[in-house]
Amino acid sequence: MKHLLIVGRPGVGKTTLMKRLIHSLQSRPIDGFLTEEFREQEQRIGFWLSPLDGRQVLLAHRRSAEGSRVGPYKVNVSVLDEVAVPVIRRGMQRAFVLFLDELGSMELCSKPFEQAVQQAFDRGPSIVATAGVAPIPFLERLKRRKDVELIPLTRANRDAVEEELTARLHALCAEDEAVRALQRQADRICEMIVSGDVPQIDIEIQQAALREAVARMFPDKQALYPLIYESRFRRLWQQFR
Repeated sequence: MKHLLIVGRPGVGKTTLMKRLIHSLQSRPIDGFLTEEFREQEQRIGFWLSPLDGRQVLLAHRRSAEGSRVGPYKVNVSVLDEVAVPVIRRGMQRAFVLFLDELGSMELCSKPFEQAVQQAFDRGPSIVATAGVAPIPFLERLKRRKDVELIPLTRANRDAVEEELTARLHALCAEDEAVRALQRQADRICEMIVSGDVPQIDIEIQQAALREAVARMFPDKQALYPLIYESRFRRLWQQFR
């Protein structure tokens, strides 16, 4: 799958997961932004938009006098238009992986932001994005795309998801051509699953071939295939079949 959309309820750890994935890829060509909580005396009073270039700009605040209201917050839409949108466009030009945390009601207050996200999913690099569970029309359309894999995140599975996605993204960004060949082989299997037209037995044959190839290349890492590929294929069967 080209894009990953990590979906979970507030407080489950989506931004923490994104930070750890970004840290693990800090030497790679990545770009994007985080949406981080702004707290005073342990109380959340707003949100920062934090591009990966080191800036931190106030996106929303409970006590702001102006802005678009979303729940108890006023959203500074100009931050999305003037900071987030250029980051997305820069990432489309330069990045191998683009991180978008998060796509929600606040961020989608901006039509230019929504359009930039759409363009990135259509013509950009691989995207790792986060979203809540609320039924927002734009997000529902993203979730139905055949190039988007949904990654449900819970407190129970977040450590396993972090381990899996870290391994997958490192394989995606690998400079080793043999590793990239495995990635392409896995991507073809994903396309077969998503298409809905390929018989299950043919897919299972390709999965067995990939399993053997991984075992030959990494004989000392028996858990690699289940970690990177098996859970991915299982998730796609559930999502598209």
